[in-house]
Amino acid sequence: MEARADYSSDPMFFKNMNGGLSNAEFFWRDHYRFLEEEGYRLRPRYSPDWKPSWLNTNRDRFECEDGEPPWTVTTLPATRISDGQIVALKHIWKKNTPTEVKTTRFFCNKRNASDPENHSVFCYDVLQSPIYKVAFLVMPFLMRVHDVRFATVGEVMECLRQIFEGLRFIHRHNVAHRDIHVFNIMMDPMPLLSEIPHPVWERRSYVDPKRKVKQYTRTDHPVRYYIIDFGLSDKFSLGEPHISPIVLGGDKSAPEYKNAPGNCNPFHLDIYHLGSMIRQDFIQESLSLGFMQPLVDQMTRERPEDRPTIEQAMQEFEQLLGSLSQRQLRSRYVYQDEIVGTFRAIRHVYRTTRWLVTRTPAVPTYIARDADVNIPHSCFSTRQRH
Repeated sequence: MEARADYSSDPMFFKNMNGGLSNAEFFWRDHYRFLEEEGYRLRPRYSPDWKPSWLNTNRDRFECEDGEPPWTVTTLPATRISDGQIVALKHIWKKNTPTEVKTTRFFCNKRNASDPENHSVFCYDVLQSPIYKVAFLVMPFLMRVHDVRFATVGEVMECLRQIFEGLRFIHRHNVAHRDIHVFNIMMDPMPLLSEIPHPVWERRSYVDPKRKVKQYTRTDHPVRYYIIDFGLSDKFSLGEPHISPIVLGGDKSAPEYKNAPGNCNPFHLDIYHLGSMIRQDFIQESLSLGFMQPLVDQMTRERPEDRPTIEQAMQEFEQLLGSLSQRQLRSRYVYQDEIVGTFRAIRHVYRTTRWLVTRTPAVPTYIARDADVNIPHSCFSTRQRH
């Protein structure tokens, strides 16, 4: 990675000004003009002309839109100047993940993007930094799956079904992801939210932080889920042995990692990671998914060759899903950390009654309303430069 500039003497550096920019944020400030010329505008906080709105006032910086950094600086939201659409910009250091751009492009080419089973993140644009050997992926604005709580077991099962389907699609194209975990599973939030949320004030609007963002349920507004981050992925040729060097991903619990450095079958590793994610981030986080444990046990077996393939795992999942009654699917998804669940329980009774009367499906399957099913419905009016 190229050496970065020293910002310690900059008056906007966080050590020189309360609420100032971190080193990682200066990276974005350095690219503000470039990104604007390319048609994407970052928050005012990253403008070279930024003057903190709370300075010389009685306002607390935490009350100001430009007063706080985002939770992550690897990917930032930006406004597409041509139409005001909110997108996500991810910077990629080519030396660290040399195949990420190529693999991401592969899954959003014309043929793959039109396949309804493809849940790989879409890429609108790829920009090259004029300063570093860095690429910017311009992607739809997506959110973590747990950023909006699930209301029913059926909603969770549809989320998992799409993830199984998406990983099966990836494996069918001889690609191993190698870093499946909950932070790399995202959703198009716009069916669930009245508008895009602010990156710091999650309950406020990105466009106008004075406005509150309203939330809906997945049962009423089905969503599409996406697999992101192909930075560690491997693509194999037909007939090529599925062997690659062990590279640690976000989930460090896989048995294969005990043999590092060494080689492993990354497709077996994907199965483990998917099963581990379901166990850690769904089963252990709720009181509602105990019936998933036998399948998860198969997927996380110690010996990689004893695990099912993604085809076998998805077949098992679909049989399990088909065995669940309507009552089970419509039952409330109960979180382990619920302090007072009475209100949610009462609200759930009213919702369920309405869903039964209106014959709303218990498993809220997303149905694409536009020509290209892989692109979130809110993001179709974009250019593509490949």
